[in-house]
Amino acid sequence: MLIRKPVQPAPLSDEKRLEILLNAFEENLCREIFFIRRKESENLLELLPAQGDLIVAISQIVKRIDLPEPRAAALRKRLAAADAMREANRAEADRITEEMRRELDEMNIARQRIRQARQLSKTIYKEETGSRLSGFA
Repeated sequence: MLIRKPVQPAPLSDEKRLEILLNAFEENLCREIFFIRRKESENLLELLPAQGDLIVAISQIVKRIDLPEPRAAALRKRLAAADAMREANRAEADRITEEMRRELDEMNIARQRIRQARQLSKTIYKEETGSRLSGFA
């Protein structure tokens, strides 16, 4: 009986790792906007640290990798598109946050009005009927 050594996969080249990391980063950008639009802040808060780690890893690989010009141009284009998507996500998050802030302000105003109506209701019913009608006669 022959015993085989498990086959160790070859280590990934920096170029292949960069491709994998960029794909993950781009997919997460799509998830970000999904979570932002659905106002799922818990999921977004879980995703953002991973995005930060991906950015650090990508930038480290980009610093040490030497790509031929056509590939380097394609990489710059891809990174620029990812940056634009990040900015669009940030703008959408700001818009959603402002929208939620306005809704909260409106709810606070409504709550204050309800409190005032309750207070008026309490004071009106506490007064004696005669004192309210005495001015009409």
